[in-house]
Amino acid sequence: MKIRHRLSLQFTLISGIILTTVFVIIYLLSARFVRNNFYKQLEVRALLTAEVYLEKDELTKKKFLEIEKSYQQGIPGESSNIYDSGNRAVFIEEAKYDWPASLLDNIRKHQSYRFSFRDKYGLGIYYPDNQGDFVVIVTARNAAGEQQLNFLLWSLVIMGLIALAVTYGMSQWYASRALRPIQHINREVKKIRATSLHLRVQRGRNNDEIDELATHFNELLAHMENAFEMQRSFVSNASHELRTPLTTIIGEIEVTMQKDRSPEEYRQTLETLLGESERLKVIMDGLLQLTRVDAVPDASQLEDVRLDELLEGLKLSWQHQSPPGELLLQLPAGAAPQQLAVKGNPQLLAVAINNILKNAFKFSASAPVTATLEVTGEGLLLSVTDTGIGIPEAEQERIFMPLYRATNAHAYTGYGIGLAMTRKILQLHQARISVSSVPGQGTTFHCWFSNLTSF
Repeated sequence: MKIRHRLSLQFTLISGIILTTVFVIIYLLSARFVRNNFYKQLEVRALLTAEVYLEKDELTKKKFLEIEKSYQQGIPGESSNIYDSGNRAVFIEEAKYDWPASLLDNIRKHQSYRFSFRDKYGLGIYYPDNQGDFVVIVTARNAAGEQQLNFLLWSLVIMGLIALAVTYGMSQWYASRALRPIQHINREVKKIRATSLHLRVQRGRNNDEIDELATHFNELLAHMENAFEMQRSFVSNASHELRTPLTTIIGEIEVTMQKDRSPEEYRQTLETLLGESERLKVIMDGLLQLTRVDAVPDASQLEDVRLDELLEGLKLSWQHQSPPGELLLQLPAGAAPQQLAVKGNPQLLAVAINNILKNAFKFSASAPVTATLEVTGEGLLLSVTDTGIGIPEAEQERIFMPLYRATNAHAYTGYGIGLAMTRKILQLHQARISVSSVPGQGTTFHCWFSNLTSF
């Protein structure tokens, strides 16, 4: 069922419940009013009956004639009874009902007593007189009132059905109008395919939830477009990196097989094949390591890692490299130990930071590299600065893609895997990395570690 129809039915149901409640209250209040009004008529008839039969000797002739005239204008189907203190019917010989003594006692007790009998209403009054104490009972069927209530009931039912029909039609129109922006978004989304991810959904002007949906969808499209671009770039870079050693291997084998060679020539060919095969193995091992750092570290592997101590260890390690690398550390003075710690896997963090240092030494011809650790309001900021060849501005975001190498880095050994692995490790630790560089002057990598890091 479409949202438009579901909203219309739900709105109609709610309106139906409200209308039914209101109509039921109206009907019950009307029925109560009609019943009370009829009981008042019965009370007037009871008083007139008592005056006609009990006050005849005490009224003037003119007054009695007026009361008798009013008495003759009775209620259709009316029946009257008068009982004395001994519960005997008096004055009215044609008593239609023989009321029980318990009813007469209730009337004497309450002075005025209402009751119902079969499909009729009855009212009794206690009427003391100089001739004795009497009970007057009048009963009648409220035909006019029942007819009014039936008319009211059918009127409410018909009006309710008409109101529900009108409500459903209006809700259909309103829902269609309200959902029109979503229909517009659906039409635009249908045009977007893998080959047209550059398209975007047009936002409305209402700044409502639907506009927010369009905004978030456009952001999702931007991420997907970037992911597709990264995938295409990765496939292209991977093809290039893998094709070069494979082409060399195939070429060496084909040349060698063209004629018989001396043992020394065969040895040279095998050395070439071994070198290219090792290059392939390094690339494949790097790609395998990339897939292994995709998983979130297990809780048992997490601990408080002091970044200052980690940097001191890496500094010592680079001093024993060949050629050695001089790492200049700038650590915050007076910082508490807990301020310099992050929650994470020490081995993975060491790999991530060491990859940055390795690139810094490689592209600066083993010149000194500076690592600065700062305590900020958000956590820790690690900056690694070199004085190397730098990175072109247009390529600074792409260097974190697997197997991507900047255009000015092809003269150096490497396969474009280290920085991709570094970013993955930092993302697993809910940290982020950015780069700023000036070609020919140097590069600085910024690693932000939040103090709210949790796994």
